[in-house]
Amino acid sequence: MRCQAIVAGVGGQGVLFAAKVLTEVARRNQVAVLGSQTFGMAQRGGSVMTHVKIGDFSGPLVCEGDADLLLGLDCMEAHRNLTYLRRANGGAGAVCVVNVAAATAFPDQRLAGPLAEMGVSIHRCDADAVALAMGNPLVANLVLMGFGASHDDFPFTYDELCAATAALSGERQRQANLEALARGWALRLPATSVCS
Repeated sequence: MRCQAIVAGVGGQGVLFAAKVLTEVARRNQVAVLGSQTFGMAQRGGSVMTHVKIGDFSGPLVCEGDADLLLGLDCMEAHRNLTYLRRANGGAGAVCVVNVAAATAFPDQRLAGPLAEMGVSIHRCDADAVALAMGNPLVANLVLMGFGASHDDFPFTYDELCAATAALSGERQRQANLEALARGWALRLPATSVCS
């Protein structure tokens, strides 16, 4: 297991918890992991970004052009961090999983071509709408991660995310968190219209 990931959003969206889940997946697989919380940790509504490097790395920060995964909990923050995604270079490209309202275009049309040339896979999901429908807007991060895991190119499996989330969740929130992952996973089914 080797992955360089960026989790980006705004304060209050659960960026740090999402990063902890990825870190716990690595720990459970007995793989070295480094992380760095870089911006906005104390300001609700401000930009927040965290780096997670799983595998044999010497430093915690992901360099621009090296990320295998961008998990964008906020559409604007995902746009701001697209430069971190790596080019495919003959193999599988990087993956961007982004929380975006159904009526919003992502990426911006000026970036769609260059991202396609780089081989970046983009998966869009209105995780906020799903979390609101659950009556728990704070679980949109887990909805998005479950949705990501429903795609073959996502670097973490659904079962790994479930085990890590269960281990990190308090007793009162565990069931809701696991339900959020399950709802995200189910979004990939053809009958749904909130994702692509």
